[in-house]
Formats: sequence, C-alpha cells, structure tokens
Amino acid sequence: MKVPAYSSLAAFLAHYRALKSDASRSADDAQLFAEMSEAIATLSTELRAALDSTDDTGSARRHRERAELQLRRALVARGIVAD
Repeated sequence: MKVPAYSSLAAFLAHYRALKSDASRSADDAQLFAEMSEAIATLSTELRAALDSTDDTGSARRHRERAELQLRRALVARGIVAD
C-alpha cells in the first residue's frame, strides 16, 4: 500500500496520530501506519520525541517546530506531502 499524498504536514500528522491511537486498526490501516512510521523513523530519536511532546514551553515548542520542519522536508521529498 502506498502512503497517500497529504495537503499538509498537519493532515499527515493528524492521520498518523489517529492510526497510532487505534488499537483495532484493520490490516490495511496497520500497513499504512507502518509505512508512515517508516517515514517518521528517518528523523533522529530526539526529533521524533519532540514531535510527540505536549509541552508547550518556549524551548519545547521550538524543538517541536524544528522536528516538524525536518519531517515536512522529508515527506515532500518522498512525495507524501504537497510542496
């Protein structure tokens, strides 16, 4: 299954998080989640942690924004997010 194209990083992350929280996902959704996770795995451990952070202090927010920027670049290069 090919990861669909998303209009924005926010749309990709919303779908990823929805699949991540769905314990009873179908086989197709599980495969899609695995492929989305593979794309996210290109980021460093620190950046992946920043993506999941709910801390909204200045420093944490900047780290999350930096992680989102790098993920967006990676997803645009793969044709997953529109440029």
